[in-house]
Amino acid sequence: MGRAEYKVPGGKLLAAETAALEGRLTSVKVTGDFFMHPETAIEELEEHLTGIPLEEMEKAVENFFKGRGVALYGVASEDFSHVLRLSLGDP
Repeated sequence: MGRAEYKVPGGKLLAAETAALEGRLTSVKVTGDFFMHPETAIEELEEHLTGIPLEEMEKAVENFFKGRGVALYGVASEDFSHVLRLSLGDP
């Protein structure tokens, strides 16, 4: 399992714990001091990403936030992709 933290410039802290097997995300946990509304969206994002191929992760994050009406405060959707990549050992 990989873990990474990312301090968004001028924003909040994001942390991710991920695990992958055979090129797929098997476990995703995102935490931090950011705000997201509705709050249940973070669990929905984690479920949305679990099982996807690693090469599709960034597109999956983008698709999750697109058109869902999720409000983010102190972070952007790209920051989630970044911290997830870091947790997987990819700068």
